[in-house]
Amino acid sequence: MKTRDYFISEKGFRETMQNTVEPYLRGIAEDGFFEAGDGKKIHFVYYKAESAAGNVVIAHGFTESAEKFLEMCWYFNKMNLNVFIVDHRGHGLSHRHNTDKEVVHIEYFDQYVDDLQTLVEKVVLTRAPSLPLYLYSHSMGGAVSVQHLQKYPGVFSKAILSAPMIQAKTAGLPPAVAKAVTGIFIKLGKESEKVIGYGGFNPERTYEDSHDTSKERFDYYHRKKIENEDIRTAAPSYRWVNEAVKVTAKNLDPERNKKITAKILLCQPEEDSTVYMEAEDEFIKLVKDGRLVKFRDCKHEIYNSIDSTVKEYLDTIENFLFKE
Repeated sequence: MKTRDYFISEKGFRETMQNTVEPYLRGIAEDGFFEAGDGKKIHFVYYKAESAAGNVVIAHGFTESAEKFLEMCWYFNKMNLNVFIVDHRGHGLSHRHNTDKEVVHIEYFDQYVDDLQTLVEKVVLTRAPSLPLYLYSHSMGGAVSVQHLQKYPGVFSKAILSAPMIQAKTAGLPPAVAKAVTGIFIKLGKESEKVIGYGGFNPERTYEDSHDTSKERFDYYHRKKIENEDIRTAAPSYRWVNEAVKVTAKNLDPERNKKITAKILLCQPEEDSTVYMEAEDEFIKLVKDGRLVKFRDCKHEIYNSIDSTVKEYLDTIENFLFKE
């Protein structure tokens, strides 16, 4: 295990983030918006490295935001990478298709994919061209990334998929049932409404109910959500669930995956109640240059795990980017 002078321990985690990491990142950040293909405004943040060896684009997960990945942005920046992170539409400060900020709604999943390509073209390549381009993603962002790698081969040379949503678990319903039920509500004109049975943002949510094994890391971001209504997304719309079910067929399509040119690292947690790990196992066999690594003592959010797991995670990522 490597010793890093920039590793952030659970001990005093919030204080280190607030007193060291956040001021540093604010000092190097460019915070702005770009116009998507349909004219919608998408929020991004760019953290410039002093002596950049490459660029990394971060695609976050469902109901997350750029703000949730400050720790990972810090690590990537300390690896001498320019960091670009986007708020996917329906999240954070980006365009929302509906007025309820706690509900994530999407018209078509491919909008996420094309937004990611627009970020590369309008933001990354105008600020830091001619550097290796890497992709880091989590959960829903993993599905976005897979379909970007299929649709736009050759853009990224390496991609890290952390607990990717190759196939989502849809609230305990078989995918076919979830697709059929949400399809009915869509036909009834309720496509942007919150799926029945989902609550809104819960300020009393506890670490025990989370996808994390580090209470300190969970508490840090949960406090941010309490304080900032822009990042309180908590539930899907009927259209979002319907689209999320559809992505599985594309993610596991052998012909589409043959088009992927990037080298892939798939990081799989020991315990995951959000996505089907069997689908991840199937996906990695379909790509030409892919490797799956399992991590212990973690749930869906590997980056929000106990220190020993996060250190192993960072070592694996750093070796993949710079030594493989």
